[in-house]
Amino acid sequence: MKMMTTEPLPAVLVGTARWATDGDHRGKAMGRDNDCMDNAVSSWYSHYVWIAYAQAIQRPRLVGRYSCRHNTHRLIITTAGHASIRWTSPGLDVTFQTSPGDVSFFPCDHARHVMTITSADGYRGSVLCMPDHHLRWLAEDRTSSRPQAAPLPRFRDTLIRACLGRLVTGIEGGLVAEDIGSEIAARQLIRRLCSLIRAQEPDWPRGTSAFSPDEMRQIVARLDAAIGRDVSLTTHGASVGLSPSHFARKFRQSTGLSLERFMNRRRIRAAVMLLQDGSISLTKLSLDLGFSSQSHFTRVFSGLTGMTPKGFRRQHERTAW
Repeated sequence: MKMMTTEPLPAVLVGTARWATDGDHRGKAMGRDNDCMDNAVSSWYSHYVWIAYAQAIQRPRLVGRYSCRHNTHRLIITTAGHASIRWTSPGLDVTFQTSPGDVSFFPCDHARHVMTITSADGYRGSVLCMPDHHLRWLAEDRTSSRPQAAPLPRFRDTLIRACLGRLVTGIEGGLVAEDIGSEIAARQLIRRLCSLIRAQEPDWPRGTSAFSPDEMRQIVARLDAAIGRDVSLTTHGASVGLSPSHFARKFRQSTGLSLERFMNRRRIRAAVMLLQDGSISLTKLSLDLGFSSQSHFTRVFSGLTGMTPKGFRRQHERTAW
């Protein structure tokens, strides 16, 4: 397979994966608490609910097989080692070679995907999962009622590599960088993906309707500190001098999500980290993170990652580097 380069822009590879339409999001695969992302496509702070994790194989194991439902868009960057990757899903079967710096992009289609990695000298990659609606602009084709997009199995792009390095490379567990400037890297990443498939980029709002980056970081820090408790608009509004209704409105303008939905996604990010510890029970984990039950936790986790918590834990343990 020929490598893609930054200039000229690469053509989208032929494939059958399609972007989910609005009707798909109301389907059974999504569920009540899953990824209805409202206006997150135009959010300044979409990366606060992105999830990242590592995939790796090492000797003596030469083959790793990973299966999940693609309820999110996935960007994967190879950070160490060389490998042959076979990626299969309904209507798609592609094999390609990867080395450090190579990037793969597989759009959300809510189908079951299987990634088989074969490496003689070990492999490590970082996976970034972005909720479907965060890249909805990528999917829009104003001449078609069923937008189409194909995956980019293997390419190199300096800007995307830099953005991934800024946001996820070297980050362990389910963390995506949230320090000063991270929101800029996230928007640059979205812009570049739009450019790669020649799509219209989001029209991010201007003005003072959203929280500033400093305000948002402080709000999220307070939310994380109370991650196992009920969400209170009154408490969090008072922390920034706003009424509950004003806070709720400004929070939605900033994130595209209600506070409750935002918190569920933060809880899943925390779960991805905590699932690395095989000693904690799923029941305790779900209650510690503020879910009403283990089944509620499993439903939300599966909707966002495409795997059950048990399946994710088993896969993560297999990928210890």
